[in-house]
Amino acid sequence: MNRRVKSFLNYLISIGLTFGFLYFAFRGTDFVNLWEILSRTNYLWALSMLPFLMISHMFRAWRWEYFLRPIKKDMRFRNLFSATMVGYLLNNVLPRFGELGRPYALGKLEGISRSAAFGTIFIERVFDILSFMVVVALIPLVYSGPLTQAFPWLEETGIWLTSVTICFLALFIFLMMRRDIVVRFINFITRHISPAKAKFVDHITNSFLDGFLFLKEPRHYFMIALLSVLIWVFYIIMMYFPFYAFQLVERYSLDLSTALVAQAISSLGFIIPTPGGTGSYHYFIIQTLTKLYSVDEELARSYATVTHAIGFIGTSIVGLYFFLRDKLHLAEFMKRDLTREESNEHTRDRS
Repeated sequence: MNRRVKSFLNYLISIGLTFGFLYFAFRGTDFVNLWEILSRTNYLWALSMLPFLMISHMFRAWRWEYFLRPIKKDMRFRNLFSATMVGYLLNNVLPRFGELGRPYALGKLEGISRSAAFGTIFIERVFDILSFMVVVALIPLVYSGPLTQAFPWLEETGIWLTSVTICFLALFIFLMMRRDIVVRFINFITRHISPAKAKFVDHITNSFLDGFLFLKEPRHYFMIALLSVLIWVFYIIMMYFPFYAFQLVERYSLDLSTALVAQAISSLGFIIPTPGGTGSYHYFIIQTLTKLYSVDEELARSYATVTHAIGFIGTSIVGLYFFLRDKLHLAEFMKRDLTREESNEHTRDRS
């Protein structure tokens, strides 16, 4: 399939999902009441979520550095954070776009292999899903209400996500440890192409597997686990403070345990491929607050609207700053994919 056609179809699906979730999230809304609530909102409390969101992104960039250490040591934290925020900016434009944008940005700033950086992002997503399942497992400890009645699919979805994630992790650990098997397999599938192309395919594969080399350095496991915990802690605090903006603490006694439940369930909105979780985040937050905590629907919609807007605009502004400051070019990124960039690097290495 033509690359432009494929990108267009992906974007079309993303837009369709966005409008679908927005429809279900705002179906039956009393917009006059919604506007009144938004006009009475304490936006200082709402904006207080932004520093915690940025700190969580800093922890994510710091954790990424541990994944990348076997590829290149002593990377500048500033460049890691820049690439991370550029990734969020691009994900706000098109879902999963940022997963390719981060290797592009970091490769340009630090001169590392894009394929290797992409491998680390793959493993980062594995850790994100596993840590997400840990948080979901904590829900019964802080909430004893009708969780399974409100979200009967949550437990089954969690089991499937965990099972698939663990299988992928085990597969790539095995392939990294037994590269001889990978080499034989690559030689088998490339035996009918030119030696130059075969060598390039081998280069791409090994560069990608380099992204998993941190698994051979167990001394970093504790810091990776600690930073994963801190990312979620700041996500939960970020979710909690805007409760005060809508008087949800006073009226419904919402607390940090509520924020944990809301953060865990709303995270599904960012797994679904919508730009920056638009629509899907709104739907899951509204469902969580109304079904589990009996929050008024318009209050829940107001909370979802404001918190999503602050997070979306905040990450976009910071991401755009680094995008412009580091002289990255969207046209250049759109015209080049990982394999083409690696081909150029491979050609330079051979010469």
